[in-house]
Amino acid sequence: MKTSMNATLAATLIATAAGLIAWFFGFARDIWPAHPQLAAFLITVVVGIVVNQTWPSNSGQRSI
Repeated sequence: MKTSMNATLAATLIATAAGLIAWFFGFARDIWPAHPQLAAFLITVVVGIVVNQTWPSNSGQRSI
């Protein structure tokens, strides 16, 4: 699987922001009241995977 560094960085930043928003605004507690930390973590993981797969790749990039 070839992914660019930009896609990985974008996925990390966007997923971290999504997890923090879910935690601070209480969405994680609404989704899974017994385990809000696990819900926020799963949101972070899912968003990270989705962004990494859908981020446009740089076709002109050389692989090392």
